[in-house]
Amino acid sequence: MSKYVKELMMDQLRTDLNGSRSVLILDLKGLDANAEHNLRRDLRKKSIKLRVLKNSLARRVFSEMGMEGLSPFLEGPSAVAWGGEGVAELAKELSSQVKKLKKPEIKGGAVDGVVVGANQVEDITKLPSREVLIGQVLSLLLGPARTALSLLSSPSSTLIGQLEALAERQQGEAGEEAAPAPPAGDSPDPTDSPASN
Repeated sequence: MSKYVKELMMDQLRTDLNGSRSVLILDLKGLDANAEHNLRRDLRKKSIKLRVLKNSLARRVFSEMGMEGLSPFLEGPSAVAWGGEGVAELAKELSSQVKKLKKPEIKGGAVDGVVVGANQVEDITKLPSREVLIGQVLSLLLGPARTALSLLSSPSSTLIGQLEALAERQQGEAGEEAAPAPPAGDSPDPTDSPASN
């Protein structure tokens, strides 16, 4: 293969990946043509792209992208998968296809440029989807605002009740101070009563 053709193939891979730093490396060995066609069709429905690699050229491209750790996975027949809604969806879809077909195997991959092995890819499948994670983050961010709003709205009735009780108590104390107390010298002496005389 000429150097020009190799450069064209590398350029095509760079263009296809379009800077994606979340990829999975597969071994499609053992799939017949129909099974591979169905796999590609199912992945395409989920916006996941699959491309068979020439390992030596893929090593160079991944090295340029800062993912030289993928080199150990580029032995034997290799294909790269990328795209979809996010890396969790990519891993879930590929894992379900691997379980269904029982032939291909996930060798490893990279998540945002960080190289992961096959076992770690299985862990990624347990992550919630991107939309669910965004919802959880938004819920955490909006939680304090919701709490503040509930504190501002619900205690208004209890605050008014407490202010009314305080006002009544102050009126009651003011009423006691306003009522004249009997003078000390004017109190009748029980011995001075006419009945005792």
